[in-house]
Amino acid sequence: MFHLIRTLLTKTNFFCYVLFTVHVGTLPIHAQQQSTKDIKNILFIAGDTKHRHGFHEYKAGSILLANALNKSGLPVSAKVHWYGWPEDESIFNDVNACIIYADGGGEFGEKYAFLDQKIKTGMGIMFMHYGVHPTKEVAENYYHAWIGGYYDDNFSVNPSWVADIKPRKNHPVGRGVGSLTAYDEFYWNLNFPSGKKCNHCYPLATAIPTEKNMIRYGSSKFWNKQAEEKLGTPQALLWCSDPNQGARGAGFVGGHYHRNWAINDYRKLILNTIAWVARVEVPEEGVSSSNVTRAMLNKNLNRPDYPEEIELPTTDLLTQEPGKKPILGSNGRMPPRTSKKPKKK
Repeated sequence: MFHLIRTLLTKTNFFCYVLFTVHVGTLPIHAQQQSTKDIKNILFIAGDTKHRHGFHEYKAGSILLANALNKSGLPVSAKVHWYGWPEDESIFNDVNACIIYADGGGEFGEKYAFLDQKIKTGMGIMFMHYGVHPTKEVAENYYHAWIGGYYDDNFSVNPSWVADIKPRKNHPVGRGVGSLTAYDEFYWNLNFPSGKKCNHCYPLATAIPTEKNMIRYGSSKFWNKQAEEKLGTPQALLWCSDPNQGARGAGFVGGHYHRNWAINDYRKLILNTIAWVARVEVPEEGVSSSNVTRAMLNKNLNRPDYPEEIELPTTDLLTQEPGKKPILGSNGRMPPRTSKKPKKK
């Protein structure tokens, strides 16, 4: 059952948003038997979105993952705040890891400085999907230090493709993860620090984009020559900053299609990573969770009255025909798409 902690109605840019924080599920028996000091607190911040139904379902995805963590038997307590920055910042008290699943890195403005102070005192941080794509200023000021990399408009790309995902060998995030293939909008060719600027940064899971597994080449404003030249090379889909002391950080480019949280190993890989960022020992079999049903997938959606339900993922998604590789212009980028002019009567 969801326990409502707080409701706040604000008005921004002529749109009304309802801001909620919920504690999801109940603490597992194992966690209840632990002292408060032993419990790792995990806070999800889920953003709003203008994307279509079934895409960027940050609230529903965060609640689903938080529920799984709270029922996993691990000594964790996960809660979710959605639609905007929390008005009551005491919600961050004693948080061991903050998971930000939101458009534009959350678009938190001056509050990134607040996050920076929390991270400097040991709070782990993880950004998912569009969360790894902040403004250039925010990225350069914070992301390299926090998580090691980010989506850069100058050369990163956002295609949808079928990825054979390979977790890092002998690393806790890969525990219990078997063969994992998924179709998602997996960004790649990201901006990572060069040389010794982040010698504790490394990939946690990679995949190889090719012309054969590229279904959609993404936005015309992003596809570029530099990315095209990296087809056939391993690309980080999940990565981290792992200092010997201090806060761990991670970034994950997937999570565009809400249905993918129903893929057991996809979900386990991210649950493992969240636990690891919070400095929870990941079990040898990985973080366990129940199978996600269609009913579970369709709870807490951004548009709950939408007439069509989100379907569970099928193997047909993995056998789609490859898309046609775009022809690049002289500037090394894909020409903008033009709308067809209506025929004259």
